[in-house]
Amino acid sequence: MTISTTSMALDDAAAHRLRIHKVTEQLNATGGHLLSGDAYKASLRDGRRVISSQGEDIADVTTHPDLRAVNTLAAIQDAQFDPATRDVLTYVGEDGGRRAIGWQVPRTREDLMAKREATRFITGQTMGMYGRPNDYGAMMALGFLSTIDRIEAENPEFAQHVRDFVDLSGDHNLLSTDLIADPQSDKRIPRDKRPSQLRIVEDRPDGIVVSGAKVAGSIGSLAHFFTLSTTLGGGVGPEAAIWAAIPVNSPGLTLILREPTAKMNAPRSDHPLDHAGEELDQTIIFDNVFIPREYVFSKYNLDLLTLYYESCAYSLWSVMTRLAFRAEMFTGVAQVITEILGTDKIPGVQAAVADITLYAQTLKAYSLATIHESVEWCGLQVPNPELTTAGRLYSIENYPRITYQLRDLCGQALIARWPEKVWDHPEFGDRMAEFFPGTGVSARDKNTFFNFVWDLVAGAHAGRVGLFENVNATPPAFVRQLVYSKTDRSAAARRVRDYVGIE
Repeated sequence: MTISTTSMALDDAAAHRLRIHKVTEQLNATGGHLLSGDAYKASLRDGRRVISSQGEDIADVTTHPDLRAVNTLAAIQDAQFDPATRDVLTYVGEDGGRRAIGWQVPRTREDLMAKREATRFITGQTMGMYGRPNDYGAMMALGFLSTIDRIEAENPEFAQHVRDFVDLSGDHNLLSTDLIADPQSDKRIPRDKRPSQLRIVEDRPDGIVVSGAKVAGSIGSLAHFFTLSTTLGGGVGPEAAIWAAIPVNSPGLTLILREPTAKMNAPRSDHPLDHAGEELDQTIIFDNVFIPREYVFSKYNLDLLTLYYESCAYSLWSVMTRLAFRAEMFTGVAQVITEILGTDKIPGVQAAVADITLYAQTLKAYSLATIHESVEWCGLQVPNPELTTAGRLYSIENYPRITYQLRDLCGQALIARWPEKVWDHPEFGDRMAEFFPGTGVSARDKNTFFNFVWDLVAGAHAGRVGLFENVNATPPAFVRQLVYSKTDRSAAARRVRDYVGIE
């Protein structure tokens, strides 16, 4: 393999290691393993380089309007300390200290159920609009743990690195997000020849140096680490086969944000969801980025390229579980729509609400069944991957139909909406209030509610979320192939053959 040089000297490695000093500072101040919202924000002021969609360097990611989602994430961090929600979002470790529930290694089905309940709460806080909320980041690292026998076979030291990273993240209340996808590029160029292909350009005793690019990494600008795995097919050389953890503030790492879709600078009543911001994706560019050895989990191992299904078992279950709780929320939205419009007694409307309810109940059944029929991999309880895959396929194939039904239930109400300034107009505000009341609610409250529904299923932000869900849960055609190839039908086939009496 070709190895290039870098200007970083070996002496610099010690200063570069554990680039989480800001987190450690904040934890030392609180004396525990949890970061409050303010401490979490302070930990993000760590020298990371983020470029806005307008090409400007963002000096402080916690104050930039495009990244106002940080306030939602910080509120969830604060909820870890609230007596009413502490037991949902945290667990008590062997040392008696509380840690974020996402980083608990699931040894029992009860542990999985606890993670599910945390997802329920967090989905309620984000209205399901964030695909990478606080509890999601641990899922990829747990997937590494559940396949650690493959890593152990490659290098026992790398396997220990995975265990240490999970411990470190739990001890420091870290937020992570995964990196898998490559930039969409000219497919006539072989994958390992593309300039964007992330690859090792130098291998040193104290770590590796990588260059190239990745995309998505949603919420990465507001996280502490990326967890990287090269999967999803071949076509790459051993230099591109990397599993690792990468501090977001690593020198040479640049995040270029996409254009926001959520409305800005509008009163909350005009855009109840968009007002809170959105989860921004980015292109992540690596210019000779050094990854300390203790964050390297695998390198040059082409055998791991096929482990997407296995290493992402927790991540994909988290996606499906969040969609299940989002579907449950859709049933509430549907009910309120029909009550405000006074259409809840119309049989056709009731049939549509029943269909939305069936979607939610089916996903709930999948979510619970994956835990009830969990499997053990390397000492961890893993939500049943076969059922998770089937649930994901059901969720994403039906998602467009369900969101269409919600829009359809609204009728004119999604079109006949006005900003707050219209309702405050001295001449026409009162007349609008007279013309547009709902059933049992004022015209203004009705307007605010349908502004919420617009943000949820009809606006630009909602459109982005719909596109994201389709890719995030993996495109249906690929998932359908997984349902075929990864579901064991041999026992059922054997019973049929035995009953009929054929070999």
